[in-house]
Amino acid sequence: MTIPIFNLTRQYKTIKKEVDRAIATVLSRGQFILGEEVASFEKEFASYVGITYAVGVASGTDALMLAARVLGCGEADEVIVPVNAYPTFFGIAQSGVTVRFVDCNERGNIDVVDLKKRMTKKTKVIVVVHLYGNPADVVGVRKLLKTFHRTDIKIIEDCAQAHGAYIQCQMTNAKCQMVGTFGDVAIFSFYPSKNLGAYGDGGMILTKNKKIADHLRALRMYGETKRYESKEVSGVSRLDELQAAILRVKLRHLDAWNAQRRAIALRYTKEFASIKNCTVIPYETGACYHLFVIRTNRRDELKKYLEQQGIGCAVHYPKPLKRGFPMAEKLSKEILSLPIYPELSDTNIVRIVKTIIRFFSL
Repeated sequence: MTIPIFNLTRQYKTIKKEVDRAIATVLSRGQFILGEEVASFEKEFASYVGITYAVGVASGTDALMLAARVLGCGEADEVIVPVNAYPTFFGIAQSGVTVRFVDCNERGNIDVVDLKKRMTKKTKVIVVVHLYGNPADVVGVRKLLKTFHRTDIKIIEDCAQAHGAYIQCQMTNAKCQMVGTFGDVAIFSFYPSKNLGAYGDGGMILTKNKKIADHLRALRMYGETKRYESKEVSGVSRLDELQAAILRVKLRHLDAWNAQRRAIALRYTKEFASIKNCTVIPYETGACYHLFVIRTNRRDELKKYLEQQGIGCAVHYPKPLKRGFPMAEKLSKEILSLPIYPELSDTNIVRIVKTIIRFFSL
């Protein structure tokens, strides 16, 4: 039996009745663009994350492009992006800015030490990506900017893989803020395989700033402040009603699904403690485990072997966007994502781990 890296079919079956009712409601209203479902989901998702404003758009990539634009970035401005964050680059680059890369750390997230070397007078925005659902050191980035008196630099949090991830309070060791609340703007993707995924594309932009939120609502539809009154040239990027209705249903299950992911990751991690030549990347306490990533210098051989045994796996991502970044280059040759989804059974976890142990014993 094949074990997929994601399993969307089983998740759909568990909430089918709720989703069917939500879709029927939208169909009965006959309004499919920017109606009640989008407005309600924006409020519910903002409340879930713990922020004031949310603006639904067509995709996570569009969200990144609009986020850079709403922060006033132009062609002469530099936006710093982690060199291993492959999808992030394209959304930012579409805004027309100059992209400047920074290395990652062993977690796959932004290296704050390297960031200090990469900032220039032209730097206007830093994109902090919570890769794999593993919270990045956005607090450290804020401290760095304050230390160097660069509070003019804005932060975009890319939370496309981090729905429900949070950053631990170091003082009390209690659950602290959700990711998405630390930057000037934060983006989420609702691509189907995400922890909170639609049945198509979708995205969201979050902010605490009303002026930014109002501007984003204009940018997502022809630059209109009122219907047929455009203040600037913009395209169209809207989260549709059907996807919003589905996401409202799934949001009610997100915490439970993330709890299952964390339990699966803990089981994996304990099993991997005894496997030589193979390690788990360091995850923070508040990770939501969109991906479960291991490292081995025999990655390509292991990947081929797992696929031959019917076990899904993938490399996220196989090449840094530019050469000359040591940690990103090292990770790109060693990382491998294993199956992780809320319905992954203990039986399949055991099978995956035993298969990996068998590979290293050959």
